[in-house]
Amino acid sequence: MKYVIILQTLLSVNFLFAQSGPGGIGSSDGTSNLVLWHDAAQLTFTDAGVSPTADGDSILQWNDLSGYENHSSQITSDRRPSWNESIINGLPAVYFGDDFMRSAIDINPATTDFSFFVAFQESGSFDRTLISQTGGSGVGRSLFFVNNSVIRSLVGGTNQNSLPWNYSPGVWTVAGNNYDSYDPSLSTPSSSQTFYLNGNTSNTKSGFNGESATGNWIIGAANSGTQRFLFGYIAEMVIFNSLLNKAQLIIIQNYLASKYGLPLLSNDVYIQDDVANGDYDYEVAGIGRVDASNIHNDAKGSGMIRILNPTDLEDDEFLIWGHDNGTPRAIETSDVPPGVEARLERVWRASEVNTSGAAIDVGAVDISFDLTEIAVVTASDLKLLVDTNNNGLFNDETPISGAISLGDNIYAFTGSSAITNNLRFTLGTSNKSETPLPIDILYFRAQNINGQHIQLEWETISESNNDFFTIEKSRNGSDWRLVGRVDGAGNSKTNLKYSLIDNNPYSGMSFYRLKQTDFDGQVFYSDIQSVYLNESLVQEIQLYPNPAESHITIKGNEDELSKMEIYNSIGQDVTDLSSINADHVSAIVLDISALSNGLYYVKTKTITSLIYKK
Repeated sequence: MKYVIILQTLLSVNFLFAQSGPGGIGSSDGTSNLVLWHDAAQLTFTDAGVSPTADGDSILQWNDLSGYENHSSQITSDRRPSWNESIINGLPAVYFGDDFMRSAIDINPATTDFSFFVAFQESGSFDRTLISQTGGSGVGRSLFFVNNSVIRSLVGGTNQNSLPWNYSPGVWTVAGNNYDSYDPSLSTPSSSQTFYLNGNTSNTKSGFNGESATGNWIIGAANSGTQRFLFGYIAEMVIFNSLLNKAQLIIIQNYLASKYGLPLLSNDVYIQDDVANGDYDYEVAGIGRVDASNIHNDAKGSGMIRILNPTDLEDDEFLIWGHDNGTPRAIETSDVPPGVEARLERVWRASEVNTSGAAIDVGAVDISFDLTEIAVVTASDLKLLVDTNNNGLFNDETPISGAISLGDNIYAFTGSSAITNNLRFTLGTSNKSETPLPIDILYFRAQNINGQHIQLEWETISESNNDFFTIEKSRNGSDWRLVGRVDGAGNSKTNLKYSLIDNNPYSGMSFYRLKQTDFDGQVFYSDIQSVYLNESLVQEIQLYPNPAESHITIKGNEDELSKMEIYNSIGQDVTDLSSINADHVSAIVLDISALSNGLYYVKTKTITSLIYKK
């Protein structure tokens, strides 16, 4: 049996609201107190942020989703953790043996509050560290570690739990630690912390002095990466440089428990993730209130739905939602009520309950949909569909009109009381041609053919004003190049199949997307598809001498050397600090004398290589 622990460490600073973070807590655009967000399903790389990992690969860099670019890295090859596919609830996790990663975070817990969450599994023997900080006395500061079934926090070599707190080692579970760096409410002002397990509040330790340290935080080890190794998996890690309120604590615990299929012993206010309720596990977010001082009334999370402004949100009330991972496309045309031509295949379901599980009513809410990927939308065509009789069908329901445009492709139904406990809901269109939600693409696929070519295939259910398609590819999911163009059908009400072959694919992991362009210039992008080709297809290059003091020669074919970039160990582009002398089409001499000593990555057209400046 496997076990995951979702840890939380909390600190008190006013939380600057933004709603696109995990569970709808914090913002992912670098403007909130969400300062680190690692998800094993996203942005893990074998190099400095260019080549995505495949199953079993070692991770050099794990990118931060908070928007602050606080990436974690490990430049020493034999100390890198590994990325493993489908470990917990069908999702990947990062395995830390005697490995660790160094985060860009350097919060000083003696002066700054913080909240820490992590979903993990460890072996259950000896001391295992989730996160620590360089500096401090003894083994430094182990901000959260486990010791033979006991959860602890350590400062200056002293355990900070008032009583040991037992848990089940080797089991994926939910736990946490609330750390307040300075609590003026105490009779003797000093630090305090509270531990959590599966939603329950455990002991509180207060009255100790926070030890000052300003080094980087370490993931998976203590004492600067030399002791207390985790020997376990981490699926997700979240850090705020503030204390989350009690409502936010409950919401983020439910987000993690739902995503990874974990039990909560208390405060389990979202049950739509259960198999019996349909497994609405995806992009869970929510609003709620514990009391007048602990409220969270605006949330979006990573999904397309935002709910806010409840008119009757009272103490001990929560509204939390998630979806079934259906396609966010209007391809469902049979299960729709009269007046609606199609609806999204994706369906959401909500829990509107208190912490005892009893149904409640938070009042009317504003619900908005982010339709950024859709080229043209007429607000009056949008219909909110709610399964009011809870029979799993929408074709017997009355569509809800009244959507308004808020700008930036956001459309809202304001003051809606339709979404209540246990009900499913989705979005429909009354005019597929005018508001297609978006062009009806049944599928888009990218397949490796004999390790030499990529076969691209897609099928449309209908087309309106469709001029042409273009296929684009990328190495990193952000920088795109044209593969080819295929003419569209203009207008069609029947299924049409298309295909294209990429005869010059990238080696390793690459990404493809379909771009559809209307006659009026409007565009729509498909979901991104990834595909892997054996690295042996990559052209080899030679670099020497390596290490080098001032100059290094790079040999390879002309096409491979047509592109040259240099990055430092944290992924910053330092190409402009070096000069390139191309005395031959198949050889380049780099002058690296202006670079500081250390590790660098030289990226040619298809290859990323390590060099050392000494």
